[in-house]
Amino acid sequence: MESKKERVLNVRVTERQRVAYERAAGLEGTTLTGFVTGAADQRAEAVLAAHSSLRVTSDVFDGLLAMLDAPGERLAWMEKVLSSPRFQNR
Repeated sequence: MESKKERVLNVRVTERQRVAYERAAGLEGTTLTGFVTGAADQRAEAVLAAHSSLRVTSDVFDGLLAMLDAPGERLAWMEKVLSSPRFQNR
């Protein structure tokens, strides 16, 4: 659900850009604001999606899986903390 739009974003554009955006918005049957924010929304989603994952080679991924599958190192300080009354019955 969309929340009420209360914020203003001023953008400086050239005359050529303004004319092109207005014409394209008219052809799409939308407002200039709707056209520009729609395009910005799509671009923002693409950029955020591109930065939300990490691509690695299969060798690196296999190495990561091997490390996760290997037994971990026992940490005395962590065992002490987790055996304290604060962490009991959880």
